[in-house]
Amino acid sequence: MSSGRREGRGERAARWRIAAVGGCVLSLFAVAAARAVHLQVVRAPELLARAEDQRRQRLELVPPRGTLFDRNGRELAKSVPGSSVFADPSCLLGAPEDLARLCRALGLEPREARRALERGGARFAWVKRRITPREEEAVRALGIAGVGIAPEPLRTYPKKSLAGQVLGFVGVDGRGLGGLESHFDGLLRGKPRTVQAERDAKGVLLLPAAPDTTEGGGRSLVLTLDETVQHIVEEELLRAVEQSRARGGVAVAMDPSTGEILALAQVPLFNPNAVAESRPEDRKISAVVDVYEPGSTLKAPFLGILFDQGLARPSDAVFCENGKWSVHGRTIGDTQPHGWLTVADVLKVSSNIGVAKLSEKLTPHALHEALGRFGLGAPTRVELGGESGGILPAPSGWSKITPKTIAYGQGISATAVQVTSAFAALANEGVRMRPRLVRAVLDETGREAERLQPEAAGRALGSAAAATLVGLLERTVVAEGGTGANAAVPGYTVAGKTGTSWKPDLVRGGYLRDKVVASFAGFVPSRAPRLVLLVAVDEPSQGSRYGGMVAAPAFAQMARRILGYLQVPPEEAPEPGARAVARSSPPVPRPGTDAAGRTPGPHRPEGSAPGLMPDVHGLTMREVLRRLEAAGVGLRLSLLGSGVAATQEPTPGTPLDGGQACRIVFRPLL
Repeated sequence: MSSGRREGRGERAARWRIAAVGGCVLSLFAVAAARAVHLQVVRAPELLARAEDQRRQRLELVPPRGTLFDRNGRELAKSVPGSSVFADPSCLLGAPEDLARLCRALGLEPREARRALERGGARFAWVKRRITPREEEAVRALGIAGVGIAPEPLRTYPKKSLAGQVLGFVGVDGRGLGGLESHFDGLLRGKPRTVQAERDAKGVLLLPAAPDTTEGGGRSLVLTLDETVQHIVEEELLRAVEQSRARGGVAVAMDPSTGEILALAQVPLFNPNAVAESRPEDRKISAVVDVYEPGSTLKAPFLGILFDQGLARPSDAVFCENGKWSVHGRTIGDTQPHGWLTVADVLKVSSNIGVAKLSEKLTPHALHEALGRFGLGAPTRVELGGESGGILPAPSGWSKITPKTIAYGQGISATAVQVTSAFAALANEGVRMRPRLVRAVLDETGREAERLQPEAAGRALGSAAAATLVGLLERTVVAEGGTGANAAVPGYTVAGKTGTSWKPDLVRGGYLRDKVVASFAGFVPSRAPRLVLLVAVDEPSQGSRYGGMVAAPAFAQMARRILGYLQVPPEEAPEPGARAVARSSPPVPRPGTDAAGRTPGPHRPEGSAPGLMPDVHGLTMREVLRRLEAAGVGLRLSLLGSGVAATQEPTPGTPLDGGQACRIVFRPLL
């Protein structure tokens, strides 16, 4: 009995166990079914997207940047086809052998490659951008899972170091990092686009079809630079720096009537194809970033201001204290002792004392305002980033000595482009044009989208004062015995001014007498200016350190070669004392002047009948120029001799319709 009951209980326990196991199995099937339904129905879209994401890889392709052309359509910077290597970090970071093989093919250190992978996203990272064709072939041969190759344009500079600092360079991400490349980055770069890379059977990432890398490309620029002029200026500047064993130098060539910069050179040179091999200081654009004291080159604009305001004449006499003048607790000195000098001779021998005494004719406010009209103390707005406005202190902070030192270019700082622009105003009959580097913008198809026009920045001087000053620069500074005689160019008239300025001691204050900037600024032909040139050599250490000995010869060589290239014919030999006035652009009046740029005052010329030749007999050269301007008609003018007007052609009352030759002979008063 008891045995039967035990068997019954055992059977019931077995059935319970079977039922429990069956229930568990059924529960598991139910859970599995529910999970399958959840995965197949509820989460199906998400899982499909995840699977697609594992099979495909999104990457952003950079389009080619726009081309930088010189003014004649020659390529200075362009994009060429290139390739870059990308990878799925989850594949490579766990496969050290594959990573090592990839590094050997690309010439990378494993540590460097690992850092690149770790810096990337969870599924995408650039391993090495813009690889060589040989590296691309080696990577393709490896066939490593999770590694792909994408087309990515390579920026190249066909002329190597030519205008390197001006053009600038780009980073590995294709963004502009210097010069015009940076300033116009948004325009040049174009619009990136996203494409899908797919994994093949081995897991290698491949682009399904060769994408059109030109799609969305950037716009191009036609620059004002001339490749040949730039080459000439760089070559002659490099020669001047090497011969004087200088620290470096800058040079600017500009068309005075338009403000177009034909060349902007700098030594040491910089090759944007080899950025890693350059120093940061060699990549900056010194002509717009660095300032220096212009020294005696500023004497030319300063005297022009005096002439313009009727405060001085070339024949006025100044006592130059025999080389030393103690004033306001300072001693102003000249390189050579001089007694009485005319204003013309003050300019010729570059007397600091002479211009310092002449500065007393101007109030500090008037001097500051007049220098501002030459563009000093404010950026020129040339199309380059980081431009300095120079240093022109406000008159409220001037001491009694300040106007005197500013008159000879000390206590004021400017960039090379600012000084060039100031001399361009003298060459352009007193009208200053905004310096510029871009002529036109081209669209993605290469068609002209925008043509940029010259822009007047204001009138610095009246045209009569400018003509008087140009005549002095031509006949004194660049003539035999002048400080700029070495700037003479055979066959052409030259107007310009030398400068030799000490560099300030930024640690102890004062100046470093053994470190100078030797410069020459001028234009040629001075009677119909086509070219303004500034040459500034930084810290010459061999031979003479004066601007007339270091920079003026370089100016002459540059001008001679450029004029030949531009096919500017030599001028006819002028008669002694002749002065021709060329009109290259319409005058732009400034506040407080009339339409001819004259300053109202007691020296304003009498009116003349419009369109008729005025009577100029008995007038000084200055008065003649103003009387002719009042006639309102341009003339090809020759002024001969000195003193007062004795004879004139055409005769008074002759109808004028513009462009006639006018010859006036001056004779001294007895």
